[in-house]
Amino acid sequence: MRVPAVCIHATAKAAAALLTASLLLTACSADASDSGSGSAAASGISDEIVIGSTNEPTGLVRNVGGSSGISQTMTRNVYEGLTSVDVDGTVIPTLAESWDVSEDGLTYTFHLQQGVTFHDGTPFTAADVAWSISEAIGPDSKSARKNDLLVITDIAQPDEQTVELTLSRRSQSLLFNLASVTVVKDGDTELTSDNGTGPYSLVEWTQGDHLTIARNPDYWGEQPKNEGVTFRFFKDTTALNNALLTGDLDLVIAEDSPDQLLQFEGNDDFTITEGTSTTKQLWAFNDREAPFDDVRVRQALYTALDRERILDTVWDGYGQVIGSMVPPTDPWYIDDLADAHAYDPDAAKALLAEAGVSDLEITVDYVAGEPSDTIAQLIQTDLADVGVTLTLNPIDDATWYQKIYTDHDFETTIMGHVNPRDVVWYANPDFYWGYDNADVQQWVADADAATSEEEQVELLTQVNQTIGEEAATAWLYLDPQIRVARSEISGFPVDQVTESFYVADIVRAD
Repeated sequence: MRVPAVCIHATAKAAAALLTASLLLTACSADASDSGSGSAAASGISDEIVIGSTNEPTGLVRNVGGSSGISQTMTRNVYEGLTSVDVDGTVIPTLAESWDVSEDGLTYTFHLQQGVTFHDGTPFTAADVAWSISEAIGPDSKSARKNDLLVITDIAQPDEQTVELTLSRRSQSLLFNLASVTVVKDGDTELTSDNGTGPYSLVEWTQGDHLTIARNPDYWGEQPKNEGVTFRFFKDTTALNNALLTGDLDLVIAEDSPDQLLQFEGNDDFTITEGTSTTKQLWAFNDREAPFDDVRVRQALYTALDRERILDTVWDGYGQVIGSMVPPTDPWYIDDLADAHAYDPDAAKALLAEAGVSDLEITVDYVAGEPSDTIAQLIQTDLADVGVTLTLNPIDDATWYQKIYTDHDFETTIMGHVNPRDVVWYANPDFYWGYDNADVQQWVADADAATSEEEQVELLTQVNQTIGEEAATAWLYLDPQIRVARSEISGFPVDQVTESFYVADIVRAD
């Protein structure tokens, strides 16, 4: 993929000054920098914001799943869907101005926004929507939401500004799930600098270093409040926070350790916010393989874990222990489910004996780095206390995606899941953890086809209860959402209850 080159300097101030130069595809020069800063000030738009993250996209090919970095940086900022999930978790119209639903709930007619163009100037039409949805549910799609969207049986285009979706049954979650389908130009399978419709356009992605997006002056909707954003990526959180301390960053999206906060506390140059997240840290079993296909073994391994100790070691009082995939922000959350498999080594030993399992040796694959390294070591210690040997196998992102997510070639894995409303993935036996429960599958299907929200909540609460009791996975804790920003930076969302990190409201005070 070829994108315009942009010169990136080592400080937030320099990056802000150079953004305008990059958009004009000029050489980096003092004149261009001065012009960019002056233009932003004159227009009342803040200059560029530089954001630090440890969650880099693994690629720009669409519908592959397994990486939240691309959703966090790109979704709603550069690439949009018919709908979006707003920063408070509500579904809002986006490329669809409005929609009508037939009385039987089987036909959705979407009326598209007028005057929308892609970033290369190509008009946006119903054909682009039809292509993007059909590709997301097509045979080659590995999108995490594919299974949820297979309820769509037909995609029609009555005219260039109208898309009609026919469903096999009612779908309470259709509008929510459509937010995950980024609409690109008809025929495109990869995200490029040409095929977004969002308030920002993609300028450059230098893998392992940074990704830059710039304000789209021709955006069909409300203009962003800043000239653009550069996401800088770090493997090491110490380096990430040093960059914030020295002025190279304006904002850190997510702190992954309370130790990192000490250097910012009591310092008026920085603001620390603690919000709600949907990031569930879990130790997942390959439930399709022995011995993890035995519910007693899963329950034993789960009961062997001192999750309070794990959480306290990693977060020192922040976050909360959870007992399933459902965070408290979802209406089907169960408050006491975390106690279903409370830490009890004697009970764990008894369950293993009941299952006829002894001298168990298993392996955990996980992406190297914190907090997974610490979590793996703590799990290893807890399992040793009940006679289970755990071998640690740290790997990289690409290997995890292929080995675990795609090939299902693993015994257990540690992973953080950021996706909202992802409890429904336990109804998909082909998902990487391979949980297969006919009742759960039926309840999820019935919940989506429900005629009321109350019925949907009741059924998904049953799903939540069952996967928790059966220890479909060993859920460890829910991450707190802690961000640190320079004091002059505001407008960023405090909570993270969507997959995307919406940046259009972030500003720098004069």
